[in-house]
Amino acid sequence: MNSLERIMAAVTGNDADYQPFTMLLSLYGSSLIKCDTVKYYQNPNLWFEGQKAVVETFDPDILISPFSFALEAEAFGCELAFLEKYAPNNKKPIITDLSQIEDLKLPEMDSPGIQYFLEATSLLSGFAKGTKAIASPIHSPCDIPALLMGLESWIDTLLFQPKYVESLLEKTMEHFVRLGNEFLVKGATFLIVPVNFTNPLMITENILKKLLPYLEKAFSQIKGPIVVHNGGCILQPFLKYFAKLPNVIAFVLDPREKFEEARQIIGNEMVLMGNFDGPGFARLSPDVAKNICLKILDNRKSDKHFIFATANADIPYETSVETIKAVVDTIRNYRKY
Repeated sequence: MNSLERIMAAVTGNDADYQPFTMLLSLYGSSLIKCDTVKYYQNPNLWFEGQKAVVETFDPDILISPFSFALEAEAFGCELAFLEKYAPNNKKPIITDLSQIEDLKLPEMDSPGIQYFLEATSLLSGFAKGTKAIASPIHSPCDIPALLMGLESWIDTLLFQPKYVESLLEKTMEHFVRLGNEFLVKGATFLIVPVNFTNPLMITENILKKLLPYLEKAFSQIKGPIVVHNGGCILQPFLKYFAKLPNVIAFVLDPREKFEEARQIIGNEMVLMGNFDGPGFARLSPDVAKNICLKILDNRKSDKHFIFATANADIPYETSVETIKAVVDTIRNYRKY
């Protein structure tokens, strides 16, 4: 059984030879090949070399194309800030006055930043040759504005400037659909959509309800499956809404959330993932990481719609290979079926 078959078994609820898994090792590839992170996040060929090293070292069932929303914001015109051994961040918003929304230009698919994403995805797809699932992260159309104008300004706009909300979201929806479907053309099996803004730690249920029609419209135009990712926040208070969005097949839960409670909300047919904090890996010993992994596996032993995955952001650059391998070996040796 190959990796893609394991993932499809989890989607359909069938047995696999062992528990399918993935980890967010986008950044960690640069650690494995000892590559400067500035070059790594600018050259898709270097990034691909890092991911080949990830496969050779850990062999996850899902490969993840570049996970960097700062790069997506850069394609809109944001300036990047780089720190050694970290993924890039944005320096400052590019929309400082609502009048700028009218003139906001969407990234062209052949622009350097977008091509970085698409070329990396294409390289992964060619490497996997249909034997592994490929997940492409993309920012939600309702979250992109927070990147472009800042969190407080976006919330203020949502509350008091409905005309500008409509204008901006029409643009971000168009970008989301164009880029999301282009990822699928380049070989992605599904999209990952983190909800860094559209989550209950950031907005109220009433604000979410205002945004749902835009999410429904955008998600319905994606020509493939979508996984909703916790984005470093909790999902469960909004799960009942996300579960009804078009093309959504799975959720990545935060470590603070409980699988049992999520199942009560979404039922038994959708895929659950996550619950293991990726950024926390660096401070774990192999034994501690193994025990956390076993606790999750035991909890989901009877759940055939489960994929083991790290949640939140990347596994840090400085994490020991031994700690990650301890988790991988624990998964592969686990007798689930």
